Amino acid sequence: MRAREASPELLRWMLEHYSPSHHEADFSRALAGRLEQRGWKAHVDPVGNTVASMGDGDTCIALLGHIDTVPGEVPVRLEGTRLFGRGAVDAKGALAAFIEAVELLDDAERAGKRFLLLGCVEEEVAITRGALHAREHHRPDFVVNGEPSGAHGITLGYKGLLRLELEYRASRRHTASRGYRAPAEHLVDAWNGLRRRCDERNKGCTLFEQDLPALLSFQTGTGDDTEWATAHLNVRTGPTSDVDALLACLAEVPEVAVKTVSRKQAVSAEGNDALTRAFKQSIRERGARPTLRVKTGTSDWNTVADTWNVPTVAYGPGDSSLDHTPNEHIELPEYEEGVAVLARVLALLPLKSGGAG
Repeated sequence: MRAREASPELLRWMLEHYSPSHHEADFSRALAGRLEQRGWKAHVDPVGNTVASMGDGDTCIALLGHIDTVPGEVPVRLEGTRLFGRGAVDAKGALAAFIEAVELLDDAERAGKRFLLLGCVEEEVAITRGALHAREHHRPDFVVNGEPSGAHGITLGYKGLLRLELEYRASRRHTASRGYRAPAEHLVDAWNGLRRRCDERNKGCTLFEQDLPALLSFQTGTGDDTEWATAHLNVRTGPTSDVDALLACLAEVPEVAVKTVSRKQAVSAEGNDALTRAFKQSIRERGARPTLRVKTGTSDWNTVADTWNVPTVAYGPGDSSLDHTPNEHIELPEYEEGVAVLARVLALLPLKSGGAG
């Protein structure tokens, strides 16, 4: 392992490039150029992802992060040991740690391995275009998804997510008509049926296993000849959730049209694969006890899991409770610890037996 002087310079540079979802292009080009200067082979792919690699071994280790952030700038500044900026935790902190960890390895530790850095666009929005493209064009052997877990934490699973749009539309009628029911009532029937179904299933389940519906928006209106109601909702699902049964529940109100906007299955690691073992060993070698987590949100892991189907965990320095907040920041000792943990993990990962990465 090479020696490294602790410095927030790379991460601070990344934070100074504000890159909310759909506006990542300038940062993606700048990051690719910066990585080329640091000895990586880097380019911007057709959808705007920053793609970089180091090493030419047969065992491919994907470092899957995202370069977009939620909107809302946080002035970049250093206050004591706290570095503030949008993305400090979610998730440029993890991406910078990936880069610095790979660069810490010596030639013997890199031998036989290829480190593939994927800085994906549009993770923070409904359609994760960057990860969708990446999953079709790369085939790694291990995946570390860069999301905040804490320097001594490992995220072993994310809930799934079902995004839906409901619509009722009919010819306009007078509200005094016999048997009249307003458009909103039809959507309320569908929502209530879904809510009841989730409440019944969730009895006795852990939070990670539960189906958690949320009604996000509701609108009604009339035109010259029509009246209508629309709603947007999410259901956070667990590893054993029956998504088809959820959709069938909504179909019990047949006059309501249901559109699936996106559908991501829950993901989880087995907890005893080579990647998870390497993280546990690395953290223990730092004199700490690994904390194993599952999260109720989603990540790019959900998008790539079925296609790649390889050992995967999510990891990154930082406190996830600061995600998306107006005071988002990372403690620099935490960041440095994350770099050290990651470097040791990458050195520990075994080579695959035969075949190309």
